[in-house]
Amino acid sequence: MATTTKELIYRTFLDLLRQKPFDKITVRDIVESANINRNTFYYYYSDIYELLEEIFSVEESKMVETHSEGFRWLVAFSNLLDISYSNKKIINNICASRSYEYLETYMFKSSKMILNDYVRKLVEGHDVPEQTVDFIISFYHYAVSGCLTEWYRTGMRETPEEILAEFMLMFEGLVNTVDRAIERQNDADSF
Repeated sequence: MATTTKELIYRTFLDLLRQKPFDKITVRDIVESANINRNTFYYYYSDIYELLEEIFSVEESKMVETHSEGFRWLVAFSNLLDISYSNKKIINNICASRSYEYLETYMFKSSKMILNDYVRKLVEGHDVPEQTVDFIISFYHYAVSGCLTEWYRTGMRETPEEILAEFMLMFEGLVNTVDRAIERQNDADSF
């Protein structure tokens, strides 16, 4: 029973996020919509922020599960964009609140995980200095995060497919950057 009550709170909160900004949702709104008492809510969550963090934690764990199975960056970013777009109202309502940092943190961790996996696979078997690999990951990570942040904050007017097409173009540059780093290291090793 406890799991179903917690799931009810979780689903109710998501339904409310589809309707209004996070800052406008109260514990009272959740308990009234879920037809539970306040003590029940506080049994599972210390406050509404903990509930919001759980939403992003659940999505992040899905990314980690996908990551541990090994995946390509295209599939990973496609999944991230599709999840975001299918929850457009929720994201818009989080962006319209002071709690945007929770969404930004989730997006930041997810994109870094994807880029880390991708770049490390590109340099696998090559003697590229770790400092160079880390710099490439950071550079593209901030570029991707900036693009995603802008997409979220402007109401996701473009489709995931349109954003993914732009990422594909950007990742061609990433492959060239890694190739150049490998060439540079090979040149340095030949002296």
